[in-house]
Amino acid sequence: MNEMDRLVQLVIEGEEEEAAALAESIVPDHDPSRIIDVLTETMREMGDKFEDGEIFLPELLIMSDALMAVMDVVEPHLRADKRQEQVTVVLGSVLGDVHEIGKNIVGIVLKANGYNVIDLGASVSADDFINKAEEKNARVIGMSSLMTTTMGQQKKVIDALVEKKIRHKYRVIVGGAPISERWAEEIGADGYAEDAFKAFKLVKTLL
Repeated sequence: MNEMDRLVQLVIEGEEEEAAALAESIVPDHDPSRIIDVLTETMREMGDKFEDGEIFLPELLIMSDALMAVMDVVEPHLRADKRQEQVTVVLGSVLGDVHEIGKNIVGIVLKANGYNVIDLGASVSADDFINKAEEKNARVIGMSSLMTTTMGQQKKVIDALVEKKIRHKYRVIVGGAPISERWAEEIGADGYAEDAFKAFKLVKTLL
């Protein structure tokens, strides 16, 4: 088993300290973006297994923790390679939704590609999305919803932007298991992405 395969295995097993230590030892000799690409693809596969009932939420959570531990090691090397002016993206799971795995991976991929990501976490209200976007002079607002009962909160954020007459200032993207391109069009979002890689491409295209 090579170093990258071993790192992937440690993340899958949720071994935070060992994964971070291995990342520390291999990052000088590997392309940091490649490390993130491999691990985010692994997490996408694990997310599919979760959706199919092959693994359960506690397992997915410990994998996510291990992934974030590796990101803490790799991210400074990524930022050191970036020369472009950073665009700020505000991310969050909408009010009432506590699921963060998919949103976290989107944040990792965006960071890996030079974006300044402000992650508001889970159950974020419309006011909190908008206030933070205004405060940080963001250009993109990204909203995740994993439940049909919370997806309507995405529309509330967009409606609030319209009411405040600042809708034109932001590119708004949406995602999550029940979300579709049709839903994005219906609520007036600028785009929909079904996974982290497509979210990055969508942001790049919109900007």
